[in-house]
Amino acid sequence: MVPLLLTLAGLAPGDVPAPVLEPAGMLIRDSTLAGERRADDVVPRHACGLQLARRRWLLVYYTHGFRGVDDERSILYQLRGEAPDGPVLREGFFARVVTDWKPDGVPPAPPGTVYFKQHGHAVAFGVPKGALVGGRPAPHANLFVAQWRVAARVLDVQHDRLEHSKHHPDLLARTADVEWVQFRLNDAEDDLEIVQPVAKLRPRDGRLPAGVAWMNQSFCAPVPADERAEAWLVCNHFDRGRLAVLNLQYDPPSRRYVWAATSPLLSDRAALSEASLARLGTDWLLSARTSGAIAWARAADPRAAWPAVRLTAEPRLSAPHTTYRCADGVVRLFGGDRDASPQKYDRDPMYVWDVSATGDGVRLSNRRVVFDTEAQRLAIRREVRPRVDFATLFPPHGREQIVAFSVTPRGYNFPYEGTAIPPLTAADKAASGLYYVRVCYRHDVPPAWSFE
Repeated sequence: MVPLLLTLAGLAPGDVPAPVLEPAGMLIRDSTLAGERRADDVVPRHACGLQLARRRWLLVYYTHGFRGVDDERSILYQLRGEAPDGPVLREGFFARVVTDWKPDGVPPAPPGTVYFKQHGHAVAFGVPKGALVGGRPAPHANLFVAQWRVAARVLDVQHDRLEHSKHHPDLLARTADVEWVQFRLNDAEDDLEIVQPVAKLRPRDGRLPAGVAWMNQSFCAPVPADERAEAWLVCNHFDRGRLAVLNLQYDPPSRRYVWAATSPLLSDRAALSEASLARLGTDWLLSARTSGAIAWARAADPRAAWPAVRLTAEPRLSAPHTTYRCADGVVRLFGGDRDASPQKYDRDPMYVWDVSATGDGVRLSNRRVVFDTEAQRLAIRREVRPRVDFATLFPPHGREQIVAFSVTPRGYNFPYEGTAIPPLTAADKAASGLYYVRVCYRHDVPPAWSFE
């Protein structure tokens, strides 16, 4: 069987009935791991999901604190049975928080502070154990990759407060990077086995592409590039607001994935970041965040040079967005829109649009609410600015797909400098966590994989 993302021809939104969106509550409310629980003033945020075997699923997520902006902590996993929201069989760490990090080549932290190593924006990919590709067992089945961004932040030890990264741009430039780990499902199918330990994501020669100083991770998981799912593509962003597509290729001699090639860098007058990559039949569609809008580009070969980007008037946002090709073949964009929001806020509600790629650009239609904290009556005060962001689409399970997303306040444990946002309360934090919505299709959709 050909992987799902290659089986559908990139249908126009009007060709299929719109799926039903069903809010389902919290997907992960708390971790069981010491130091990463609600009792530790930490909540789950931003998960991706993938199928490991016929009856095994994996959720990879990071934890989030309230000590300052982007208090991203550890990378965790949950092995689940039967379904992506099925029972948790095992929970563990891929990468643990480092409170007193001493990165190579970086001067010591200022007196009274330490460097705190962030881990965030985890994504994962791979062919499930026992999966058939092209009707035959895949030699690279049961090999998976997880990757995430890292960076150093200055932590005021006495006040347990993270200083904003904008105050330390040189530190961010020296330490922003992406790490990866490769693993398999064990024979008992009750835990993971690491086959390549955590390391910096690098090409074969060990160096970032020429002219690149640092790299940050896409919010979206890599997408299979060929019918055998031996190559996977992801669009990361780099210093000076540039993008490039990474080709992560299965290497038979080493039985590992390698960073085999990189597209030419794509840049624009406005900085580009946080890119998504989706298949459009024989073409590919890229969306990226820029100042107050979404930038789009379309190409036949994502590993070659991309054309200049074009902006769409809708949505208006300076916040995360993600673009996916859904199981019914329709490409959809998830994000906020300050013009559409009753609060004029680009992180609440979260919307979804159908995306059509036309000869002269991109058209968005059929905007619908995915999640609205006011409509859901979440007990987060309006003055701490609830955020609904980082939508991730899981592979289909039957007629459904999960869209997971984070709900957290914009505030933290201290008054937010330069704003009227007060410190958080216990009630604000209790409603924070990793939520999900079921995308329920009205007709059968192709399974992501077939199995022996």
